[in-house]
Amino acid sequence: MISRLSKVALVLACLAPALPAAGVAQEAAELAGGLSPRILFVTSGGYWEKAEEGAQQRGYYRLIAIRGEDNRSLIELQHIALTPDGPELLTSAGIEEINSLGAYVTDIRPEDSTGTATQQGFGAYIYLKTAPNVVEPETWVLYIDDVGDIQVERSSN
Repeated sequence: MISRLSKVALVLACLAPALPAAGVAQEAAELAGGLSPRILFVTSGGYWEKAEEGAQQRGYYRLIAIRGEDNRSLIELQHIALTPDGPELLTSAGIEEINSLGAYVTDIRPEDSTGTATQQGFGAYIYLKTAPNVVEPETWVLYIDDVGDIQVERSSN
């Protein structure tokens, strides 16, 4: 017959693997809850590398659409470094070619959704309307090449 103490130990042993998962879920919920309600879209991808003071640094790009106070959208491009302690924001800068339009961003999509970048750089499609009553959005393209040069232009297709 199984003693009461053995039953308690068995139940605790079964619950133990769920404890770290619950902690991760709670952390994810806290991170998501900490996002500003003004964040409309976020996409990330690509990668960059650079050697600085003899150390190799690597990271990825993140593109964020933010609802401005006037309800128009602003786009921020961020460089995220991969560190031993986890991702770290290095830089964040507005994309003036888009922000100066005073447009409404309706979507952002990465050029490549495989999750496996084969070369340095990043590409994303930004869908926007220059007025709320416009039916079809315009498509803009943001490209970052292997040396970090940024090109933003209206798509020609």
